Amino acid sequence: MAFLAPAFLFLAAFAGVPLLVHLLRRRVGRTIDFPAVRYLTRMEQEHSRERKLRHRLLLFLRMLAVIALALAAARPIARLAGLGHAPVAIALVLDNSMSSGAVRDGRAVLDDLRSDVRSVLASLTPDDRAWLVTADGRVIGGSLTVLDQALTAVKPLGGRGDLASATQRALTLVQSGAPRAPVVAIAGDGQATAWRAALDDTTATVVIDAGSTPVRLLSRSQSPWRNAAVLDARAEPTRWTPTGAVALAISAPDSTPWRIALDGRTVARGTVPAGTGDAPARLTQKLASAASGWVRGSVEVDADQLRGDDARWFAIRVAPPPTVATRAESGPFLTAALATLVEEKRLARGTEGTRGVVTIAGADAPVSSGPVFLTAPADPVRVGEANRTLARLGIPWRFGAIARDLVLTRGASALDGAQVRVRYPLQRSPGGAASAVSDTLATAGGAAWAVAGDGYVLLASPIDPDATDLPLRAAFVPWLLDALSRRLGDEGSILTATPGAQLVNHALSAASALERPDGSLVPLAGDRLTVPNESGVYFLRRQAVRIGAVVVNPEPQESDLRAEGAGLIGTGFTARVGGQRVAVDTLPADWRRRTLDQAAGRSLLTALVAIALLALLLEAWFSRGVAITSAAGSR
Repeated sequence: MAFLAPAFLFLAAFAGVPLLVHLLRRRVGRTIDFPAVRYLTRMEQEHSRERKLRHRLLLFLRMLAVIALALAAARPIARLAGLGHAPVAIALVLDNSMSSGAVRDGRAVLDDLRSDVRSVLASLTPDDRAWLVTADGRVIGGSLTVLDQALTAVKPLGGRGDLASATQRALTLVQSGAPRAPVVAIAGDGQATAWRAALDDTTATVVIDAGSTPVRLLSRSQSPWRNAAVLDARAEPTRWTPTGAVALAISAPDSTPWRIALDGRTVARGTVPAGTGDAPARLTQKLASAASGWVRGSVEVDADQLRGDDARWFAIRVAPPPTVATRAESGPFLTAALATLVEEKRLARGTEGTRGVVTIAGADAPVSSGPVFLTAPADPVRVGEANRTLARLGIPWRFGAIARDLVLTRGASALDGAQVRVRYPLQRSPGGAASAVSDTLATAGGAAWAVAGDGYVLLASPIDPDATDLPLRAAFVPWLLDALSRRLGDEGSILTATPGAQLVNHALSAASALERPDGSLVPLAGDRLTVPNESGVYFLRRQAVRIGAVVVNPEPQESDLRAEGAGLIGTGFTARVGGQRVAVDTLPADWRRRTLDQAAGRSLLTALVAIALLALLLEAWFSRGVAITSAAGSR
């Protein structure tokens, strides 16, 4: 047994009041032997046993009434078989991920899930404590009326959300609701990737330990969906001059028409063959932009049952090509790559030292000003000179001792997996410059190998096949162009994120506001941003000038509407959530009943009040009998 309001147990102390009154009213006097009343003594002895029994019964009934009322005020609960349920602390987790917005026969999946959750709310009482937790981790608490209103307002997210984190938060909530019985109830659409995709996240805990807390999942089975989705849309490069290309990937059960729009204007159309989520149809479309500056782009397919993945967004910067100046110390391979980009009009030649011109050279060259793209010196003897150049330019990195061993780089996709045989591990320079903001683009052998910061990109190896195979890789030239235009040019930052994510990037510190697609502004401060829930392109603004973009798109996995197989219902869930009382239901009625069965029994409040009333009624009846007997005896 437990008590919801144990502070009221002190009222049981008043049960001593009837006993005290009973003791104080006892008549104790001198005994006088008077012959004329001896017959009264015999009568008193005949009735004393019955009278004492009646008085003791009255005392018991009065004390019982007080104790029962005190216990009722403390609101006891007990898990006893009976009708209803004992008070529960229940967290209702609603899967409102993007897939819940799929519509069939004019009704969204989320509407069905909302009805399932509402049926549990309707079974709760004021003694229960409840929370509503959505797939993005948002928690709503309060009265049942407040929860019902919040449930009505829930809308599908723009992305997959994180059911694992929402479940962990729900467990924390219900375990704080003692002495009520803790229960977590999850309503989901049965999407196969809802939990399995979370297992692919190596940063997440492998299993959520629910312990002895009951956790029940409603996994609604769905018939197959026919969904067309845009899984990828990328501008290549991100800076157009004014030409460029858009690479796209589309999954669809049949051949599907597509279109590309720039700032809302359709600039290309076509059709792709059927493709799956694992093997989508891919193509690259070359385009040119008539506009200049920052441009919002999208790849779209015709609307279908799931609208959230019918468009995917990208951002481009349309501007003249970056201007570069090349020194001989940069090496023949870097020089050849730059010549190719100049010939394609992706870069322009300029004069070293001119404002806005990027100098490309070995770090041992006598470069006097930035922006710069520097590589490690080919001759180890020149490392000292290279470090002096870095100090003169204010770059907070220094070359370490030469290392000659075969390692692989780890970092950005274009740089990941490159072989490195000669490197000078980059080290932070001492002093105030070490606090400068910079990005480590790639590491090699556990040390920084490629870094970038305000006005510089620095590599720890010469661009030579004897030192690294990077110049021989197909991704080298596109990465070089991106580094020159985005890292060192005036393009600004293009950040990618999923709806509702927490974004941390120093580029946000330079912006004063976030420009929504409708033109409204959201003030920014610091390097953190809670990404909006709606997909689209959000421009970073410094006062009236656009300086970057945040491109928000849903996770491709959320477009996979395949349901769990009949024999595999909840496989991802049970692999993600462990505990003694974790189970999966496929029928809403079973889920609702079994959820509340986890707290079988009832509150003892009504029973205790009934006992107190019965005791008072019996006390009144016996008091009347005692009064009649006393009156008869007095005669």
